[in-house]
Amino acid sequence: MWKDLTEEWKTAFGEAWEAFRAGNIPIGAAIYDEDGNLLIKDHNRTAETGIPNPGTAHAEANALRRLDTSLCNVRKAVLYTTMEPCPMCMGTAVMSNIRHLRYAARDPYCGCVYLKDTDPYISSKGLDYIHEGGEAEFFQLVIQSCHELRCIDKGGSDAVLNRFREISGKAVAAAEKLYSKKVPYTLAKKGADIAEVYDIIVSLADVNY
Repeated sequence: MWKDLTEEWKTAFGEAWEAFRAGNIPIGAAIYDEDGNLLIKDHNRTAETGIPNPGTAHAEANALRRLDTSLCNVRKAVLYTTMEPCPMCMGTAVMSNIRHLRYAARDPYCGCVYLKDTDPYISSKGLDYIHEGGEAEFFQLVIQSCHELRCIDKGGSDAVLNRFREISGKAVAAAEKLYSKKVPYTLAKKGADIAEVYDIIVSLADVNY
């Protein structure tokens, strides 16, 4: 539940909810220094106008591009992201000298953390990139599946949703239930706080579908 999350994860998920409310893919990121101080936070902005190349406006990349590395020891900083980094964000993190990264949910569609063990250059960096899992993963997969369901209704591909279903059929089933009643969008419209949204979604983790 929300009360059990660390401040770092609360910040990252707060950003993910802001992304969802704005019509973006609901992924949030936050970077903290070694003393637990917030350095920067951001979220996915791929649906926003006024961005020259919106396809690159991913949460992690946005935060990393805005991070002032002169104000911190970047090798000791920790990047928290609600979804496993894609090829671009993984590369941006590595080339930014981010040695510590935590991701809430696996991304079976385009997640690339496996490169830390398989790519000769990346594996030489001794990266501390760890999957959080548990309720945090369930929440992320549900809220992102809701976004994918909306895209499908608009004529988009079901490829991402099908990959999510492979690792958590329960999360996708929960998303389908919520989406059918437009619950996430009702919550977004009324300006619900992320704490309320998180607990509503996580409470569905033990429901049989």
